[in-house]
Amino acid sequence: MTDPYRNETLLNWASDFAASDRLGLFPTAVQEVASLVLETLMSAACALRDCEPAALLRDDLTHALIGPVARLPLPAEARAFVPSLCRAYLEDLQTRGRLAGGQDLGRFVGALKEAFLAATPGHVATYTRPGEKIGRNEPCPCGSGKKFKKCCGRGS
Repeated sequence: MTDPYRNETLLNWASDFAASDRLGLFPTAVQEVASLVLETLMSAACALRDCEPAALLRDDLTHALIGPVARLPLPAEARAFVPSLCRAYLEDLQTRGRLAGGQDLGRFVGALKEAFLAATPGHVATYTRPGEKIGRNEPCPCGSGKKFKKCCGRGS
């Protein structure tokens, strides 16, 4: 169930941060989408367990960042800064006395950068070969004693 008072509070908090000097440390592309990202983060995190911001847990923020925030249509140059933006926001909330534990939650969210980028729609995971590439003139790994090119490495 959505709480209009909570939603208005989260909107005001995001607006306060967007008007602060701290946002000026981020590139212009990030500044343009900051309010949307921060409102989505906090709304989705609170909606997961229908809790107040003071009761947020790491799992709530992980769900919000990897889910709804990752699906936002953001410019590519802003996307890599989103976890850092969320970290700065949570730390700012603690500084303003609005969220106890904001430093800890901020560091946690900042550390989710790789998971956030991997959750981005259209992101293709990089394939990593499990072992070294077998050279054509090396012994075949099947144990036949032949060179790889004459045994299992044939392109037929």
